[in-house]
Amino acid sequence: MVQYLPPQRALAPVLDIARWRDGSDKPGVAREFDRICREIGFFYLTGHGMAPARMRGVLAEAERFFALPDAAKRALTLGANRRGYEPMGLQSLDFDAPPDLKESLLIGQATPADHPYVLAGLPNYGPSRWPEPAALPGFRQFCESYFAEAAAICRTLMAIFAHAARLPEDHFEPMLQQPMATLRLIHYPPQPEAVIDNRIGCGAHTDWGAITLLMQDETGGLEVQAADGEWLYADPLPNAFVVNIGDMMPIWTDGAYHSNPHRVRNRSPHLHRYSAPFFMDLDYHARVECLPAFARNGAAPRFAPRSAGEHLDLMYRRSYGERAPAQE
Repeated sequence: MVQYLPPQRALAPVLDIARWRDGSDKPGVAREFDRICREIGFFYLTGHGMAPARMRGVLAEAERFFALPDAAKRALTLGANRRGYEPMGLQSLDFDAPPDLKESLLIGQATPADHPYVLAGLPNYGPSRWPEPAALPGFRQFCESYFAEAAAICRTLMAIFAHAARLPEDHFEPMLQQPMATLRLIHYPPQPEAVIDNRIGCGAHTDWGAITLLMQDETGGLEVQAADGEWLYADPLPNAFVVNIGDMMPIWTDGAYHSNPHRVRNRSPHLHRYSAPFFMDLDYHARVECLPAFARNGAAPRFAPRSAGEHLDLMYRRSYGERAPAQE
């Protein structure tokens, strides 16, 4: 276990996708995306089209949810489809560190009960678990509409990646028709200034899927590891998301793109921190393998092909370990 040391400088890259969205400079945006992903794999995203009030709104909804009585939250405890409430200390994203100091609500894409994936019992599909409407009026409606907007932004980023990989813009769309996408509302309680036993809000880890779109409050605490091992602050930038690429990207690019470790420490001993990462993961059966544009002169790929579902299953089991909720 590596002892926690705080960062000394800040994350810098900003990707403005307005010129992609209006069609005025798609090649330029794709080149910039490619450069950033090769150098660090983390950036601030602007020009995305989501209204600032909408971005702030998801944090307000998170705060409303976590203010519910403990019994009301635990009534929604995480089920076999990985949707629902995750109490404090359930997960360790740094496998060598104590459990994370956070609680979460995991929300998925609505999938009908008679869908083949639900009938087959595949994880990350099926109904989400919602509080009673009387307890949180409008909560479900807001979260579902925010989910749809965040998914649309991630689809745009996947189209930009396709362009960078010299593929048709819609290349990844078949993998995103029934994605294992998750909106995760997170609450980090205040943490003492001194890190005790290396326990922080969210241990160092990489994300497991394709693209993560993060909205975070003004408290700060996200820290990103650069390719040289240095840790960087990734504090909020007004009206911008923080985006990072997940573990699928190095497979597609034969290691050219970085899926960087990151962690969260609520630096305030007094303030609560709220965030809302949206994980755009692929269809369970989507096959992830090296793309032709990134092949190395006939050399074997550095990473074995795999399905998105198998990879997420493995990482989920490792991060929850014996604390995983009972399968219902």
